[in-house]
Amino acid sequence: MIKRYLPFLMIVAAIFSSCSSEDNNVIDADIEGVNESLLQSYKLSRDASGKYTIDYKLAKNAQANLVKDESTNTNNLHTFETKHAVSNRSVSNSTDLDLDNNQINIDVYQNGEQRKSITVEDENIVLAKGEVNTNFLQTYSVESFGDGQFVLDFKVREGINVNFEYNADENIYEVHLKEGLSNVRNYTKIYNKSDHLPLKIDFVNYIKTDLEVKTDNSYGERAELAYVARRMPRYGTDL
Repeated sequence: MIKRYLPFLMIVAAIFSSCSSEDNNVIDADIEGVNESLLQSYKLSRDASGKYTIDYKLAKNAQANLVKDESTNTNNLHTFETKHAVSNRSVSNSTDLDLDNNQINIDVYQNGEQRKSITVEDENIVLAKGEVNTNFLQTYSVESFGDGQFVLDFKVREGINVNFEYNADENIYEVHLKEGLSNVRNYTKIYNKSDHLPLKIDFVNYIKTDLEVKTDNSYGERAELAYVARRMPRYGTDL
């Protein structure tokens, strides 16, 4: 008797197994969709005049609004899903940003939940008549592709020596700029961000001051150039 119904029982078991597998696939797809970032990439740039711009690319099923909260001096970038694809490909956007009290703050939200924060500290490039230009950095940009990798591109004035260092005590990647004899002007540096630490990049400008007299046991007194380190601009992101 049992043998007669055995093929039927095997078919029913196979159907239940197939349904269970499909349900799991749906759940996995839903989880993956929740975790997927609607902000696929962004590029924060400063041009030679000091103007800042953020260019960002959204997933094809996403839209965004960038609204500044004047009370907190924060640019809130809200990304959210749409029921239908806005385009059959990723959508690119570009917005100018203003320095306010020498800062730019950007908070990125996805469907109402904050996902990341971006900060910049810098000064407006305005020279008074007769003032010496101490801005060794001409242009720069930081680009993120959402995979933890950040690409820094920058251009310096002619005759500026560039040195890259990592300040482990403060977790800051430093780009040291000092007047010298270098004829290289364009640089690219790739940074891989830790999952547990913010990414911070400082440009450290060494500004000449008056000659400093030092005493040497072998040669007596000698004059050396003295420098003041000025950290501008400064970039940081927590996620």
